[in-house]
Amino acid sequence: MEDAAQTLAFDVERIVKTIAFRTRNGVLVLAALRGTRRVDYPRLAALAGVNRRDLAPLSPEEVRELLGVEPGSVSPLPLRKDANVFIDDDVLTILPTIYCGIGRPDRTLEIVPADLTQLTGGMVGGFSR
Repeated sequence: MEDAAQTLAFDVERIVKTIAFRTRNGVLVLAALRGTRRVDYPRLAALAGVNRRDLAPLSPEEVRELLGVEPGSVSPLPLRKDANVFIDDDVLTILPTIYCGIGRPDRTLEIVPADLTQLTGGMVGGFSR
């Protein structure tokens, strides 16, 4: 986020980052949250219907292998049909638009939060702190 604040022309409070996880049984979880916030693992695990011990972030190598993108370029727009998208409820309070990744390090998507939820089919819930 420090790099973003120095290089981007828009307010970093409007950036939504996406962190990729995998459950113990192999389900991909994409967690979209405000870039300045952190994932609350127990709350995200509960939303995903798994125990906290069964949810782990992807390594940089796994991001490349499973999602086909570079770390830092993960998008809440799922590139795989088997990925479950979760959008932190705080994201819906960012107005008028948010900025998020689209799977490329040189591009950013500006979108209304409600449109992101509709486009991704993501489940909204509170999982950040």
